[in-house]
Amino acid sequence: MNAIKKFAYNYLIPLVGKLNVGKNKFVNVVYYHDIVKGKGESFMRTNKELFEKQMRYIAENGYKTLRFDELDDKENVKFEKKKVVIAFDDGWLSNYTEIFEFMQSLGIKYNIYLTIGEIDKNPDYLTWDLVRRMHDSCLVGFGVHTFTHPHVADMSDIDPKLEFEQADAIFEKELGYQPLDFCYPFGSCSEKSHEYLTTQSRYKRIYTSSMMYSYEQNGRIIFGRNGIDNDETFGVFKAKLNGWFNIWKSII
Repeated sequence: MNAIKKFAYNYLIPLVGKLNVGKNKFVNVVYYHDIVKGKGESFMRTNKELFEKQMRYIAENGYKTLRFDELDDKENVKFEKKKVVIAFDDGWLSNYTEIFEFMQSLGIKYNIYLTIGEIDKNPDYLTWDLVRRMHDSCLVGFGVHTFTHPHVADMSDIDPKLEFEQADAIFEKELGYQPLDFCYPFGSCSEKSHEYLTTQSRYKRIYTSSMMYSYEQNGRIIFGRNGIDNDETFGVFKAKLNGWFNIWKSII
C-alpha cells in the first residue's frame, strides 16, 4: 500500500464512515481467527498482547458485548454506539486456551463460528467438551461455519446436506439447540448463496467478511463484518469497532 492509499485507509475512510455512521442499522460485528503468543499475521493470527490491549480498551470504555443468542432481542440487534459483537472464525483451540479466562476476567462476551468437521478431530481446534464448557459459562455464543470450510459462493460446488444440514445436526446434538448464526468460510458468498441461505436454511443471521452496512433479506439479516488485522494501527481498530469502516464497500 503506497503512502497515499495508506493515509486514505487510516484516516479518510474512518472520517467518512464516522460522518455516515447513521447508515448502520444493525449491531456492529468485528472478528478474529487464531490468537497467538508469537508474531501475529494479518487477519489470521493476532498477537495475544495486542488482542489483550484491544479488549482492555473495550472494557475500559464501556462497550456492551453480546452473544449470538442475545441478538434474538430486537433491541440488541439494533446498531448503537458502543455496542458490538466480537466473533472468531473456525474454532481454534486458542479461542479457549489463550483468551477464555482473560475475557471472563473482563466480563467480555464473545462468539465462535465452528467448522464442525474439525471439532474433536483437529488438535489445533476446540473439542466439544471445551465448547460445552465455554457455552455453559454464558460468556461465549456459538454459530456454524459449515462442515468442511469450503467456498460457498458457487452453490453447485458444495453439498448443502453436508455443509449445512449435517453440520447443524451435529451442532444441535452436542449443544442442545439449533444454530441460528452462520458465517461464510473465506468470506466467499454471492447473491445465489444469500438467496439459498435466507430461504432454505434455519439461520436467522448470516455473516460475511465484507466491510459493509448490514441489511435484511427475506426476513434474515446479512451482516457485514470488520476483520481485525494484526498489522493495522490502533486507530483503525477503534474505527472498525465503532462501525466506521462499514462504509468501505460503498466507496470502493
